[in-house]
Amino acid sequence: MFGLQRKVFFKVQNLSLPKTQPVRFFWEYVNMMFNKPDPERIKSLGPDRACAEWVLRNGGKVVWANGKKLDDYNLLPPESQTVPKIVEIDGTDSSISHYGFSHLSGCTKLERIILHNNKYIDDRAMKGLSYGLATLSHVQVSECVNVKDQGLKEIKVLKNLQMLIVFSLSSVSDLEGCKQYLQSQLPKCKILGKEDKIIN
Repeated sequence: MFGLQRKVFFKVQNLSLPKTQPVRFFWEYVNMMFNKPDPERIKSLGPDRACAEWVLRNGGKVVWANGKKLDDYNLLPPESQTVPKIVEIDGTDSSISHYGFSHLSGCTKLERIILHNNKYIDDRAMKGLSYGLATLSHVQVSECVNVKDQGLKEIKVLKNLQMLIVFSLSSVSDLEGCKQYLQSQLPKCKILGKEDKIIN
């Protein structure tokens, strides 16, 4: 009698376990589709236009080489019009993720990227920064809850980096240790904390 009741109880529990999985995978799929590069579009419209579309579509901002800022996808110029080069990407509060970081590779003037308060930024995104290693000189990574120690250390490949700002990374167990490690790998880079969070 008790054995039967216990068996039924476990069956009910097993039915309830997977409920959150499909939801999580669904949103992961949606994020992938909004971030995934389109090689044909990059080829036809150029890497800077395609990169701007990626950033703006996911709620970020870009700064063009002419100094103008854009934070609205709908304000992009017509596809027939050439856009300036991108010099800065601001991914604050956006949903840009590692799926789209290969967009960086064709942006020959991209100098700065800010990744602040973005739950989609993780260790894979840190590794994805390597797509911009030829040009990136200023990077900020802050309040990104899914970045861990090993991911943060991936920044070591950005040999042209002049300034790195890191703070409030709750999943990094030893932030000071990571900063010391990165300083040893990037001796010409100035590594700063929260009090210096604004990149000028």
